[in-house]
Amino acid sequence: MSSNSQPAFPGVPAITGALSLTNADITSFKDLHTVPADSNGVMVGRLRASSTDTGPVTLQFARTLAGADYVYGESQVPAGSGTNGSAGWKDIMNDLNLGNAMTLAPGEKLRVRAKTAVTAGLKIDLIMEAAPL
Repeated sequence: MSSNSQPAFPGVPAITGALSLTNADITSFKDLHTVPADSNGVMVGRLRASSTDTGPVTLQFARTLAGADYVYGESQVPAGSGTNGSAGWKDIMNDLNLGNAMTLAPGEKLRVRAKTAVTAGLKIDLIMEAAPL
């Protein structure tokens, strides 16, 4: 049995998306990541949230295809997740895709909004890690 010492995607850089949500982000979706139309798409492997809020915040995610938003799911980020020393960051992929990676098509957007208000002066940070296909 031979082993392959080459990575599965040699020379392909990772994709990282980051976004902060504040009290003003309750009404409309914000783009977390837009897949280039001239690509083969991306595979989102991780999506994590941390919060400085003192209460839980529900996030709503949508996938945008051909200019239309389609709600994909929701995830509640506990108070102080990843920032207060006692609650760890929130793994959003567990709620959106049963912990599995998800693919986004060329030209597709992954969008998010706070469905419940973020406390004024506080924020939710999102970090996405993906790979081009």
